[in-house]
Amino acid sequence: MDAYDSCANNVTIHVVNNKDHGQIQPKGTTMSLLDNILKWTQTLPNWQRDTARRLLQREEGLSDEDYAELYSLLKAEHGLPNPDNLIPEPLAASHLPTSIQTGQTVILKEISNLTYVNRIASDQPLAFSQTGMTVIYGGNGSGKSGYVRVMKQACRCRDQSERVYPNANDVASTHKTPTARFKIENNGNTHKIDWEQDCVPDELLSSISVFDSRCARSYLTAEQDVAYLPYGLDIVENMARDVIPELERRLSAEISAIDTNTYVFNHLTGETKVGALISKLSARTNPKTVEALATLSDEEEKRIDALGKALAESDPITKAGDLKRFVSRLKTLSDNIKKVSLWVNADAVTRLKKLDDEVVTAELAEKNAAIALQSGEELLPGTGEPLWKALFEAARKYSTEAAYPEHEFPHTADDALCPLCQSPLDEAGERLKRFEQYIKDDVAKTASEKRANLAAIRKKIENANLKVALDQELSDEIDQLDGDIVQAIKEYQASIDAKRQWMLSALDSHDWDNPPNLSDSPYQILRKLAAQKLREARTFLKAADADHKKKLEQEYDELVARKNLQKSLQAVIDLIERMKKVAALKKCKNDLKTKPISDKSKEFASEAITKELKAALDRELSNLEVGHIKTKLKERNVKGKIFHQLLLEMPTNRNIDEILSEGEQRAIALGAFLAELSLADHSCGIVFDDPVSSLDHWRRQHVARRLVEEAKKRQVIIFTHDTSFLGQLRDEIDSKKLDHKICFLEWKGQYAGNVCNGLPWGHSSYKERIDALEKMHKNLVKKPWPQYPNEEDAADMLKAYDRMRAAIERVIQDVVFNGVVRRYRDWINIGSLKGVVGFDDTECDEINRLYQRCNDLVDAHDPSSDKNVTVPTVTELGKDIEDLKTVIETIQNRRKASKTTTP
Repeated sequence: MDAYDSCANNVTIHVVNNKDHGQIQPKGTTMSLLDNILKWTQTLPNWQRDTARRLLQREEGLSDEDYAELYSLLKAEHGLPNPDNLIPEPLAASHLPTSIQTGQTVILKEISNLTYVNRIASDQPLAFSQTGMTVIYGGNGSGKSGYVRVMKQACRCRDQSERVYPNANDVASTHKTPTARFKIENNGNTHKIDWEQDCVPDELLSSISVFDSRCARSYLTAEQDVAYLPYGLDIVENMARDVIPELERRLSAEISAIDTNTYVFNHLTGETKVGALISKLSARTNPKTVEALATLSDEEEKRIDALGKALAESDPITKAGDLKRFVSRLKTLSDNIKKVSLWVNADAVTRLKKLDDEVVTAELAEKNAAIALQSGEELLPGTGEPLWKALFEAARKYSTEAAYPEHEFPHTADDALCPLCQSPLDEAGERLKRFEQYIKDDVAKTASEKRANLAAIRKKIENANLKVALDQELSDEIDQLDGDIVQAIKEYQASIDAKRQWMLSALDSHDWDNPPNLSDSPYQILRKLAAQKLREARTFLKAADADHKKKLEQEYDELVARKNLQKSLQAVIDLIERMKKVAALKKCKNDLKTKPISDKSKEFASEAITKELKAALDRELSNLEVGHIKTKLKERNVKGKIFHQLLLEMPTNRNIDEILSEGEQRAIALGAFLAELSLADHSCGIVFDDPVSSLDHWRRQHVARRLVEEAKKRQVIIFTHDTSFLGQLRDEIDSKKLDHKICFLEWKGQYAGNVCNGLPWGHSSYKERIDALEKMHKNLVKKPWPQYPNEEDAADMLKAYDRMRAAIERVIQDVVFNGVVRRYRDWINIGSLKGVVGFDDTECDEINRLYQRCNDLVDAHDPSSDKNVTVPTVTELGKDIEDLKTVIETIQNRRKASKTTTP
């Protein structure tokens, strides 16, 4: 239940509801608490550390987008898919305000060079009084919020949800990054610090506290108490109270939505391996095991069919005999195919080619020998032929055995004679040697033998029966089992015929290149089919035996179960994946235990809640006129450990917003902020953005008084659009004679955020107004003023008298009646009544004269055209201003005189 609390970058108070405890802590002790919380978060999973950062930066609460991202980060930390590739950003020291040293003083001197910050002019330095108070007034759209947002980001304000954006009307600057420059003073030393959005701000800037109305919520505890927590501890509480329960709800919803029921696979259960797997299916089941079980080979597929037939056969023995005979025929066919292939396979081609090559070589040698035998001579016909060879052999025998037994044949010495004609050999001796060599080589015989051998082999190839002998009956039987086998046999037969024809052609052409390929031999297919049918025959024989049949039935059930699993394989794999996801999601529950976090919150709270804090809060609530709300310290003993709570004493039988008005909640928030600040041992500057939002006029006066009081100790900067609060601040500033600076923001041209000293005319004092009149008069004198003023000149003069009329009215309020009654104030300043001394007829007439002169000139009412009032000269304007000052001085002198004469 949301209400309001105070929040600076370093101080936040919560009024707590639903197991959350509020927060309140001075900056000096807050930092040690924040440091401890940071150290604690470093022991947490990364997604929880990211949660802590978000809770720190989003004081208004986490959005649905935050919850969705945190849920994704939680799952990613446990190995679940992270489709958006989210990366956790843990809470870090750079997100927290810096620790302030005891006695440290950090002062904000100026913010300038704002670029791409809304439509704020970039050339406007906004300076602050280094002592006392600075008040910046700005109406709607003046640029006030832009300055504040930059300060909140740069000073690490608790609420980081309001980003700074460039000028929405300037398309060119859409993607530009807002920047600014700060000038600060730290213990007397001046620093210039550049700020850029989304970059870690300088630590010194975080020493400046920024109070903002967005940082406020209130809750009831589980015990229906209204309690406070120190700043930062709501991070811990909200993690346990809001974030973890919400993520647990999302986790439970996701788990519930995942179907992990196995009932759809009941048809796979039973006394089989598949049945055992399905009954024990879980996230630990290996999908590869399931896939292997559901994968059947061709043999196993055929085995299912064979077993089914065998178990259904009425006369399995006869069926087994038929199958054996079929197997015998298949083997005969396959053996025939193997024999046929021997004639035309690669080895046969190689051997045939070798024989052909030998014949070609022998014939070449025969030709060369014949040429050598002739040796260029003209020999008798038939030389070299068999008859001639017989004659030559007889001559050799006669020579070696009778004529020259002691010499090798042919004997060709000088005295040797021819063994045939017995004449001297002379030149014939060389011819005889050539003939002998020819007979020894016998190449013609060799060539003749090789030709005869090759011719015989060719005849065999031509006459060989290369038909595979596939009769029609066997063909039909095979075709019923597998038509592809018959086709393969026919293709093989055709390739054998083609190969034989090519081999015979190659013997003629001697071209053995590019032989035709044989089709794949059906031998192995036929042998495999024969083996399969033989097993089937044996299966039929086993089916005839009762004991064996039972084993076949078990085998059949296993195979059929695997076949059925195959049909549901993807569904089973999907179920395992869902089971794995559920298992992974359930592991996330280990990170969703709230008790350790709640215990840590109690421990932190007990260390931070003190009697001094209670006293300071009581004092500040009294200062802000909500002293009727009392505080008390509550101790709780949990297992021997004492835990503290700081409670508000009020009835709690209704909702917070029914117990406390919005203004009371706002006042409590301010009181808590100031209480914490009063205990901080430093004097760094503080910034307020509309601190009196939702407060009535009476409480605004108390806030103004309290902030002016605080400005005596440290720099106080206030941004406001509230004119009533502005007046009350000025009263308190004047009353306490406080050092101060007042300025306002306005539009000029196309840009907002232009800084002007003082206040707009409607909010300025009579002194400021008279000062402005004198400046207007000087400008008109410098013009110089013409003898015959035109319309533009007349308008300038009439504007001066319009301002004079307003100044006269402010003089009556602040001088004549001494500020007893003022506009926007809801009370009468009785204390100033004593200073009202009135004024005599002469003074009254003079004021009436000046006021009437202004009325005659200005266009407050539509003037008569016949009246035609002459525009005063600059000299007359100057005299009228002096006359007004004289009247004021006369009244003030009489007031001083009355004080000295009062007994």
